[in-house]
Amino acid sequence: MGYYFRKYLFIAFIFPFYSIAQSNYQPAEVVNLKGDTLHGFINYREWANNPKSIFFKTDTGAVTAVKYTPRDIAYFNVHPGHLAEYVTYAGPLTMDNTEINHLSIGRDSSVKLDTVFLKVLQKGKNLVLFCHSDDFKTRFFIADDLKTSPEELIYRTYWNNSTANGKDRTIYENSYKGQLYEAGVKSNAMTAPLKTYIQKADYLESDLINITSKINGVSATDQTINNPTKPKKLNIAIAIGGAVLVAIVSILQFSGHRGI
Repeated sequence: MGYYFRKYLFIAFIFPFYSIAQSNYQPAEVVNLKGDTLHGFINYREWANNPKSIFFKTDTGAVTAVKYTPRDIAYFNVHPGHLAEYVTYAGPLTMDNTEINHLSIGRDSSVKLDTVFLKVLQKGKNLVLFCHSDDFKTRFFIADDLKTSPEELIYRTYWNNSTANGKDRTIYENSYKGQLYEAGVKSNAMTAPLKTYIQKADYLESDLINITSKINGVSATDQTINNPTKPKKLNIAIAIGGAVLVAIVSILQFSGHRGI
């Protein structure tokens, strides 16, 4: 009894996790390169980095899914709770390292041309804020709307070639602050408090969302409504726990009938 019971119990415990890892199809929309909107389901993940591809089904019962890359579609979103919204971007990505322990000596203005998905962090009446994260760095972008080509918010930091007091000096190029200031002026949203906030802002998602919120006239309360949100981990934990419990009960009943 012991060996087989432990074997079945292990399978019952691990199966819900394996199933969840395999697929999580959520209601979604895809816009193809012709501008047609396709309704269906996307295998959603809490992507740490921007996805390089997605899997789409018109019906959750479909055996196979269609794989889309940024070169195949122009846009996609996942509905429940504004889980995710991405647009395709084709253009330059900065390639300078901004990690404090890996700074270049001298200014690095290298870029690469690529086609990627940009995540929509906030969209409003005046400005859209995006981000692109990969294994190298996180970059932020802005655009007037989803139909306008995004512009990367530029932030560089590096060691200066010259020295001061016998030590290399760290240089910070905060071009993104000027870009955000211009966006605020263009939108007639610039105020003295906003100007001060931009001057003090770091190149962080939280600071940039707060700035675009002020430019868009989005209140702090409404930010949770206008910004994509992640699924509540507690609900996921409850769902997994329930699946595990059901599986264990089934195995116990099976064991009782078989006399294992």
